[in-house]
Amino acid sequence: MTSSHQPMSTPSRRRPSIGHGPTPMSRRRFIGGLAVGGLTGYGLSACVTTGSSRSVDYGNPDELAVLNWAEYIDAGDDGDVYYPGGTLDRMAGEGLSVDYRPDYEDNVSGFDLIINNAVGQSPPVYDIVVPTNWRAAQMINNGWAEPLPIELIPNHVNIDPAFLTNSWDRGCRFQMPWQAGITGIAYNPALTGGPVTSINQLFDSSLAGRVGFIGEMREAVGLAMLADGADPSRPTEATAQAGLDRIVAAAQSGQVGAFTFEDFADLLKTGELAAAMAWSGDVALLQDERPDIEFVIPDEGAIQWFDTMVIPKGSDNIAAAGRFMNFVYDVENAADITAKVSYISPVLGVQDALARRGGFSTRLAESPVLFPDPATRNRLFTWGGLDPEIEDRLDAEYALLLG
Repeated sequence: MTSSHQPMSTPSRRRPSIGHGPTPMSRRRFIGGLAVGGLTGYGLSACVTTGSSRSVDYGNPDELAVLNWAEYIDAGDDGDVYYPGGTLDRMAGEGLSVDYRPDYEDNVSGFDLIINNAVGQSPPVYDIVVPTNWRAAQMINNGWAEPLPIELIPNHVNIDPAFLTNSWDRGCRFQMPWQAGITGIAYNPALTGGPVTSINQLFDSSLAGRVGFIGEMREAVGLAMLADGADPSRPTEATAQAGLDRIVAAAQSGQVGAFTFEDFADLLKTGELAAAMAWSGDVALLQDERPDIEFVIPDEGAIQWFDTMVIPKGSDNIAAAGRFMNFVYDVENAADITAKVSYISPVLGVQDALARRGGFSTRLAESPVLFPDPATRNRLFTWGGLDPEIEDRLDAEYALLLG
């Protein structure tokens, strides 16, 4: 969830259960021949030797601080593990002490935490931060990120290839995706008078005043661009501005009933909105209570985003960061996280791992939202980015709509 404005309610990277299951919590080759798996048998030391025989100081391999979104792992907001044997608990059992801070509220105030506590700090307060993909691209392009210690992350090979082709970090050498989500359309068929299958229907006068637009510039403008036949993965200033102008016109005409973050769910529940740009996982949570609410990837496509792990420049716990990343990219550990947060996992093999477990986990494995098929993936677009000056201007214009 990427915000250029303080959200009306704190966005959370939460994902629901599908059907009846556990209570939900509220996006190459290894060099050196280390064993693939968890933390045990790792043999990490503070100094490692790279293929060039250069000794690199990776610091403390046993402890680190992580900044992440709230409700985004099988742990409580204060870092206490809800589930015995949960991710942080298992890490502690293998000798990795994690100071886990779920304080990244959005990509403005959360990014301020990165700027104030990581960028330019020596050493930074946080050893891993988890911004949304476009913020991570800014960090990498500005030289604010450490290269990943790939030789300490054998499970790097488990990254879904879909995440390896971003122009700002091909091959994921500076970041590893945490979880991904989809921004599509949620609607109440009883209030819309039938199915909503096109983004253009959000601009139809028959829904005037009863439509919600997401409060994230890149996602809302990206959807408007798709409605115009433009590609948000390859935006130009002209196509992005045209998308934004269409949203501005809709807001000024009274077409838009609200600009929302996760509160679109409440507004759909009360009937104040008939349809809304919506985050897939929050809709699934809503559907536990209101199965009549539908979620659709529009005919024109939808926006996919992902939050991703970055090591801030100057971290003195890079070895521990590598251990953390390797642990959460172990297929079974990644499946445990998916079973709790119900996000799209970037880790290959998670769907099969869940299917083998049976029951609730198998139902998760069958979810087309968590595991889109190839045809659906072809209709998902990730914001491609523009020059910073242009994006800053678009952010400022969009923020005016949010009040």
